[in-house]
Amino acid sequence: MDDRKLNPLRLLIAAGILMYFGWLAIRPTQETPVQQSQTTLAPPRPIAPACPGTIEQVGIGTYEVRLRITGSANTILVYTDLGTVTASTTEAGSAGEYRVRTPGPATAVQLDNCPPLNLR
Repeated sequence: MDDRKLNPLRLLIAAGILMYFGWLAIRPTQETPVQQSQTTLAPPRPIAPACPGTIEQVGIGTYEVRLRITGSANTILVYTDLGTVTASTTEAGSAGEYRVRTPGPATAVQLDNCPPLNLR
């Protein structure tokens, strides 16, 4: 094919590419409706978790934590500097008295999804 016949086609393709990038540079930025509604509404309040169980008494040893709990709970989370220990209440004790072995001194205790109790 003759190179002179392809010049108008090349010019048309180059002009189309330049127009596309020019349009991208000058187009207005649009906020999505979700972004607009979030900026006009008040921030959502965190929902306080329902805590059916409460910790009455805590006994802290070097390698264990003893708890007295009123109400009901499924899991006990014990936070230590060496990691978190999760214990089931059915295996850790009964009748409101529970004992959880830990790899080191406990720093906090938590029942289910309730806020943790800081022990330091």
